[in-house]
Amino acid sequence: MLDVLIVNVLVGALVVCLHPTLAQAQQSPSATPSAATTALQDLSKDSRNPFVGFIKVPVEATTGFDVGAHHNAGENINIEPLIPIDLGPDWDLIARPSFNVTYAPSPGAAFGFQDLQTSFFLTPDKAATWLWGAGPIFQFPTASRRELGTGRWSAGPTAALTYNQGPWFNAILTYQLMSFAGSRRRGSVNQTYIEPLISYNFESGWSVQCDPQMTLDWTAESSNAWSIPLGADVARTFQLGEQALNVQAGAYDNVKRPDGAPQWFARLQLTYLFPE
Repeated sequence: MLDVLIVNVLVGALVVCLHPTLAQAQQSPSATPSAATTALQDLSKDSRNPFVGFIKVPVEATTGFDVGAHHNAGENINIEPLIPIDLGPDWDLIARPSFNVTYAPSPGAAFGFQDLQTSFFLTPDKAATWLWGAGPIFQFPTASRRELGTGRWSAGPTAALTYNQGPWFNAILTYQLMSFAGSRRRGSVNQTYIEPLISYNFESGWSVQCDPQMTLDWTAESSNAWSIPLGADVARTFQLGEQALNVQAGAYDNVKRPDGAPQWFARLQLTYLFPE
């Protein structure tokens, strides 16, 4: 119940604060003036596009299974709104803050907020089959429990490249985080993140995708450095009254994982889309 309450409060606040009239930005190859006249296939691709020209608010719940020696389950809720900012006729700035609420199972069970991450992408304001964006990413030591955060201030570069053609929307997003301040009694942060995406989007609004989120911890021993999931998601984009929504569900097996990480996980995501 506490998880549900937190999600409802955060989503409500974000939707109010991030009303589409606050941002006028690039039109992607599939973005149109009204959600009612936007094809479901295009909206489906827009739900995955990190450079789309309107606000969207994805809320994702992930359950990890077979965690640790006691094979427990852990929970995580992520809210990562996309906020486009118009910088003129040629460029846009995309802001993507990422909020996480986590339950880590015993031993050492903990519940609370993780460190806050925020990414910024500078991207050309144009419609194109291939589109790129690059900028900085920051991580702030805002975790509510010591076990859920790094205790360090971190930053680094981030970049993404997308391909949008016909029913296909493919992309790759990456960043490098390195700590530069904070508690020296905590370990340093040196992490690479790689997220390839391959999706096929049907005209009906249904879609299938593979979206593994891989990490490499350069401070860990080689046997515990990589986290590599493998799986797939099924999604559907639809209109609920005047609100455009995308619902996605999938399961992934961690074929490579550090000690204490889940053997596999299932995720469910609801994305609120606000095409202008």
